[in-house]
Amino acid sequence: MASFGTTPLRGADVLLHGGRIYADAETSDWSPAILITGGVVTAVGDTDALRDRAEELRASGSTPLEIDLDGATVLPGFIDAHTHVEGTAISRNLWLDVRGLSTEDASEKIAEAACSRQSGEWVLAQGTFLQPLPSREQLDLAAPETPVLIRESAHRLQANSLALQLAGLDRSAPTVGAGVVIHVDDHGAPTGLVEEALHLFPVGEFPDATLEQFISTELRESFARRGITTIYEIPISFQGVDAFMRLAERDELPTRITLTPFINNAGISSVPRMEDWRASDFGDQVDSDLIATGGVKIMLDGDNEQAFDSKFFNRKPRQWGAVTRTLGALREEMIWAIQHDAQVLVHAIGDLAQEMMLEAVDQAQRRAGKPKLPMRLEHAANLELSRTVLDRLAELDVIPVPTASFIATDDGTGLYAFRTLIDAGMRPPGNSDTLGSIALAPSPWFGIQLMLERKNAQGVPVAEYERVSMREAVRTYTTFAAEAAGLDQVIGKLHPGYAADLAVYERDPREVEVARLHEVEADLTMVGGRIVWQSDSGIGVRLHRRVA
Repeated sequence: MASFGTTPLRGADVLLHGGRIYADAETSDWSPAILITGGVVTAVGDTDALRDRAEELRASGSTPLEIDLDGATVLPGFIDAHTHVEGTAISRNLWLDVRGLSTEDASEKIAEAACSRQSGEWVLAQGTFLQPLPSREQLDLAAPETPVLIRESAHRLQANSLALQLAGLDRSAPTVGAGVVIHVDDHGAPTGLVEEALHLFPVGEFPDATLEQFISTELRESFARRGITTIYEIPISFQGVDAFMRLAERDELPTRITLTPFINNAGISSVPRMEDWRASDFGDQVDSDLIATGGVKIMLDGDNEQAFDSKFFNRKPRQWGAVTRTLGALREEMIWAIQHDAQVLVHAIGDLAQEMMLEAVDQAQRRAGKPKLPMRLEHAANLELSRTVLDRLAELDVIPVPTASFIATDDGTGLYAFRTLIDAGMRPPGNSDTLGSIALAPSPWFGIQLMLERKNAQGVPVAEYERVSMREAVRTYTTFAAEAAGLDQVIGKLHPGYAADLAVYERDPREVEVARLHEVEADLTMVGGRIVWQSDSGIGVRLHRRVA
């Protein structure tokens, strides 16, 4: 029997019939019924035949749930192959939403929030990519007695003077780890702009139960609601890791989760050294088919101007971009990971960072052999893709992982080369890579819309020649994403023996007007045949009545 992580698949007994059930989301072939036994797809086919088999289950003591789909569409559950649910949940619940606002409007909103804060309480504000942030001086005027942090993304933040003072950064920049950047003025005093440095600010923690609630709600309302049934999570704290595992132990995870921690990352909670990583610490020891260890995540460079990119070499060396490791150190980490069956995900944005990653892969594989699962280059082909990098990706069997949702905030110069990668025989997995900066990012249908439209939020074209078909876009969130984690015999399809992870839609989303795909939500979502999401209107209500 198939398993998720170290635990065999399990779940409910269900018969769904009376609809169009697509065992493969990228095809047009459908069947009217599907039988699920113990959370696993038993058969897809004729309604009468499967109803007879359901009766046999009842005769043996089971009580399978029977659902009349009333003509609805059933697709395999989608997979988000790279995201940060924990960070997004915290942003949604604790950070003030100033996404897309001007510096003046953001400052005004922060000032209003500061008026309601008690002494010592922070105002934490969430912006979005490429959004101009208020300066230290603007934030000081808005909230002179309240510590303030506003972030563009997970990487780039702006602080006011009180926040800098509480972090010990008000007069000079401290010695920090590789990859952490504290911007200073001509006199060496911090300007308040920092990168990869949230951990330097004492913003406080919150109870474990609160974080569990945030995560559970985020999984249900932002992911399962959009038809996502499996998430490859990159947690931002060990508190978050523990929260995911406790939810799994209580069977309260609304989606399947793999956990991939950061390794030796100065800017965020991480495993100190590669050799300290243990699969058992990140899900594999939990008796649940809802959680499993993923791999390890290495941050090789930063974002924006902290990317390790050759175009910055006309600047002073201190402005060449943030690099966290030498080539040799990265190679040795990869060798250890290969020897211990840990899949390696490397964040590399700049052209030099990407070439360095690929050279490290080459050297590591020559010494330690091919890894159990291919290494992944996160952000490959987002901003650029040279012939050299494309050829090396293919030669070394490295999985390129671009992110379609970033097209929405791109300035029109990006690439997001799904067409080129797929034409080259590669299989980029769909993902949201969100930590709260883009509100719609958790929706796979939003990502698919952007792959098809190739325009940013202002309608500016973004490398239109990289457009893919609906069929290809859907595959990135199903077959390609399952393959990226070696789960292509477990999830991503509704074939016999696969996990019964699916989403029910009153109307086939693949037939929805492209411009409205971001509005698509599932009416019912199942993981292992268990209902984890159900809409409050439309077919969701009708299905609920039939189930009841």
